[in-house]
Amino acid sequence: MNNQKKYKLTSSIMIIAAIALVIVINMFVTALGKKVPLKVDLTSNKMFALSDKTREFLKSYDTPVDIYILSSASSEDERISSVLHEYSAAASSIKITNINIAENPTFGKKYVTDGKSLMANSVIIDSGERFKVHSLTELYGVNAQTGQYTSLNVENKINSSLKYVSSDMTLKVCIVTGHNEIDAAGVRAKLLEENFEVVDLNLITEEIPSDASVVMLIRPTTDLSKGEITKLDNYLTAGGNLQCYFDSNSRALENIFTYLKSTHGIGINDNAVVETDMSQTVSLGSTGVALVVPKINSTEFTDSILKNKRTVAYYPYSKQLTQEFETNGSISVTPIFTSSDKAYTTTNELVERVGGEEEGEFIVGALSQDSSSGSSVYVSGNTMLLTLDASMIMNDYGLANYDYFMNLTNYTIGNDDTFLVDEKTLINNAISVSASQVMVIFIVIVILIPLIILICGLVIWMKRRNL
Repeated sequence: MNNQKKYKLTSSIMIIAAIALVIVINMFVTALGKKVPLKVDLTSNKMFALSDKTREFLKSYDTPVDIYILSSASSEDERISSVLHEYSAAASSIKITNINIAENPTFGKKYVTDGKSLMANSVIIDSGERFKVHSLTELYGVNAQTGQYTSLNVENKINSSLKYVSSDMTLKVCIVTGHNEIDAAGVRAKLLEENFEVVDLNLITEEIPSDASVVMLIRPTTDLSKGEITKLDNYLTAGGNLQCYFDSNSRALENIFTYLKSTHGIGINDNAVVETDMSQTVSLGSTGVALVVPKINSTEFTDSILKNKRTVAYYPYSKQLTQEFETNGSISVTPIFTSSDKAYTTTNELVERVGGEEEGEFIVGALSQDSSSGSSVYVSGNTMLLTLDASMIMNDYGLANYDYFMNLTNYTIGNDDTFLVDEKTLINNAISVSASQVMVIFIVIVILIPLIILICGLVIWMKRRNL
């Protein structure tokens, strides 16, 4: 065999071997990609990376769970999909599957409840025994003024759902009845959606259950008796949690007002707070109703809302609250919501100026915590739109009321399994590259790859030259 034929045979073998190697490498990378995410997250806030809290949680998560994305792989929401695949990579018990509901119309029958239909790009978390469904918009934060997605909130929603589908324990919320309270249908539905058991509680005839995580008093129009106050006090002394919601028409509630003021440091005045700063208002969709937007103070459970410039709002007007003390023994009081400094207060039932009104910044929401018993008392001077459906508040109007409400509730419960993850901001989330990353990219692209090509070319040229 002459040199030319030998060279052709060798070249053919090398080409076939190279093609085979490429195929094997491609198969390996494809298989590896299903187990380990091969994408690099270069966003400044690591939008698609799981937080350390979530990764720690997933280390011991062993419940077999199917997460279904109701979309084909080609039309799925890439942001949400990228985060979900991080879950399957971090926990072998979690499996991600795309379902095209147009091609599988019978798939979702199990998951359709309360007459609601499944939407494209919804996400279903199913352990076989329990399941949760999240629509696309529930996994985002929305700006109330523009309707634009502002943040990605996949982790909090998915973490909550994973805990729910793997647990047989349900936290209990008791809603006080018997004082002509408003029907807080919205808050009831939200609590049920977030895996809480919701029961009515008549304090006149019933004791507060020992396993009650939270007791809620939502705009009573008649006062509580001293016996009912004693039951509440005993419950809080044992480490319970109370949420009270009033509004500007809440009057003649001397027993409950006195108790909250003297024991927990939050006073409730007869004054209504009227906001005059139009920058502190927002329209409720196309209804034309102007809502008041309070100033939110920084706390562990409000920081994610502040960071992502989410909006919390309420119907005008609010009851004025006072901070009776910052600390008193083991009890501390923290203002959560305040008006602007352009607001005024009035006792006029028509909330009109009649002269002599006090102007300034006023408290409309406050939290009292007892470090000794572990109890908490939250008082709101308004009902925070808790009568409206959570999906309407979030999706139609872009408000964060229910996210705030659940953050507050989970925070005050202090459950060890409960933790909050900051939402990931979408606006101006430009890709940023560090100096070290720039150097690595430069070395690989500008030096290493051309050098390899040059060496290969020289080797081939030397071989051909000697033929």
